[in-house]
Amino acid sequence: MSDKEIIQWKRISVEAAAIVASILLAFAIDAWWADQADQRDEVESLSLIHRDLLEAEEQLHDYIAYAQSAAESAINAYAALSRPGPYDREYIRAELFRVDRLTLRIPRAAYQDLLSTGNLRIIEDRQLRDSIIRFYEDMERTELVIRSNNAAFLDGLLSDIYYGEGLLLPLNLSDAGSAVINTANINIFKKIPADVRTLQDPLWQLGSDSREWQRLRAAVLYAASIHGVGAALAGDLLNSATSLADAVRSQE
Repeated sequence: MSDKEIIQWKRISVEAAAIVASILLAFAIDAWWADQADQRDEVESLSLIHRDLLEAEEQLHDYIAYAQSAAESAINAYAALSRPGPYDREYIRAELFRVDRLTLRIPRAAYQDLLSTGNLRIIEDRQLRDSIIRFYEDMERTELVIRSNNAAFLDGLLSDIYYGEGLLLPLNLSDAGSAVINTANINIFKKIPADVRTLQDPLWQLGSDSREWQRLRAAVLYAASIHGVGAALAGDLLNSATSLADAVRSQE
């Protein structure tokens, strides 16, 4: 092979090497850019999850305070109904109407977006990713238990006794529950004619030895237990939310 041919092959080799190098460089740049984009998406997603967790903590604090207050009112009503008469009817009525339900619905927009788009993978820390998944699974179970208990005992058993058998007429309802319910009750009460407001609940005519009275006492005790369970479940979830929020924050 002549010197000219050797030089030509060397030039071709150099050019080929340059082409290969440029291709590899392009791939490297694309990979780097994609990695940077994933990192930006991860930071943004973790920031949104952290925001939802902070809102979850606030809602759980409110729910626990409400459930504990409702449980206390139920216990107060049960104790008052269990003593021999005469009975403080206004006190018992007010305590019973504070034994209301509250739906728990934790914010989950960021997690649902990652789940529906298949982008949970962008959270590189596998342990953190598993913790996030586990938290929202526990959250859904907690919400389901509370919702089911509310439906079975508060909406079912307690409401049936309150209203189905006419044991408690919705009168004199000021300061009887949450702000929204309280306002609605007061507005209703204002529209009830004065002579109707003086009607006595059938409960007081039946007496403490009646079957209806005993059913009411049992239902109120159930309600105290249901709210106590709800507060305990929400407390466990609050601890998990706080720990997870700290872990997420450390990765942002």
